[in-house]
Amino acid sequence: MKIAIYARVSTETQAKEGTINSQLEALREYAQANDLIITHECIDNGVSGSTLERDGLDELRDLALAGEVEGVLALSPDRLSRNQFDQMVLMKEFKKRNIKIFFTNQQFEDTPAGNLMLQIQGAISEYERATIRDRMRRGIKHAVKKGQVLGGKAPYGYKFIRKTETTLAHWEVNESEAEIVRMVFDLYVNKSMKGTAIARHLTEQRISTRSGAKWWSSVIYPMLKNESYIGLAQMYKTKSVKPKNNPKHSKRNRIKKTARQYNPIEERIGVPVPPLIDRATWEVAQELLKKNAYRSRRNNNVNKYLLRGLVVCGECGSMCPGYVSNKKTYYSCGAKRNKNIATKPHDDIRIVTRQKPFDEKVWQGLTEFLQDPENLQIQIEKRLPKASRVSKVAKDTQSKIEKKLEKLDMQEKRILDAYREEIIDLEELREQKSKIGYVQKSV
Repeated sequence: MKIAIYARVSTETQAKEGTINSQLEALREYAQANDLIITHECIDNGVSGSTLERDGLDELRDLALAGEVEGVLALSPDRLSRNQFDQMVLMKEFKKRNIKIFFTNQQFEDTPAGNLMLQIQGAISEYERATIRDRMRRGIKHAVKKGQVLGGKAPYGYKFIRKTETTLAHWEVNESEAEIVRMVFDLYVNKSMKGTAIARHLTEQRISTRSGAKWWSSVIYPMLKNESYIGLAQMYKTKSVKPKNNPKHSKRNRIKKTARQYNPIEERIGVPVPPLIDRATWEVAQELLKKNAYRSRRNNNVNKYLLRGLVVCGECGSMCPGYVSNKKTYYSCGAKRNKNIATKPHDDIRIVTRQKPFDEKVWQGLTEFLQDPENLQIQIEKRLPKASRVSKVAKDTQSKIEKKLEKLDMQEKRILDAYREEIIDLEELREQKSKIGYVQKSV
């Protein structure tokens, strides 16, 4: 019998340690002892069994769909999936194509009793997975409360020391990097240099980052805010959450917890580490960060722009935000600065050099207009029909789109019901879902 073998390990650590090789060796020995001919080896290295979206598993299912194998061999059902429902979906899919399933540790007959045993073992595997995760979570949290740091990467200025039989995982001072951290705080606090200037200074001194990349202000400011440098590392500072419904995230990533969110202060755990900066210097740096953020050109609490978001370039149609230079405020076309605009930027700069007189002149014109009731009535009557037409068209379009999406959702539910009732097979399910997805994108 021609078969494909499937092997999977869950974590990156297992993948690095090469435990997948021991699985493959056991599967090959079993196949040889039982006169099974291995034609394909499907592998998922360092991939969780909690989802069906795996490259190796997709390859295995495609082989079964194409009829290139007569059987599938794995160590146990939980290698195929840790989820009981997903396990049953896979088993049913293989059975429908007359693919025989082999497990090296145990065989399940295609009988009511055999199927029951398979379901029981799947439920036990799912329970074990949940129990292991909870036990690991509690164990790690207990270790952190005793003083263990999380993660294998320490902030700039420290080096990570792995856990041993006698010591917890911790950070030690990296003296060469620690000197750079002290230099950054000195330049910011005592030399009054901003983040961009500090990054430029470090680059000019040919001081490289840990990765060898160039210094940027986006590296300097988080360093200045890092509380670890005064001897207290914050563990559980963030947590994994599902990302918001953002176009940048694919549908698959929106299902998983791929985004980060800050935890409340009371949920964080402080772990003592060797300090690099004295508290007085660090507190001065925090005050300066607050003052500089308040004085920033992006802070409209300081720089009042009456026409913020209303000034438009007459040549390219781009917005003209407010800027500050040498304590002078002005409006300037954003096309010269924004590389992601859809319009074609022009070569020369469009700028309103005197922002305050410009605002005053517009405000004066507006007040004069509002004091002329006849002209105001004429302008309202001229624009009202056009605005109402645009509003009606927009509402009609939105209503049509909502109806189309509701119809597509109903079609998708019917297709899933048909698959569950075995009216259509997996290939037809995929084909129909891809068609619906294409229509949804076009809508």
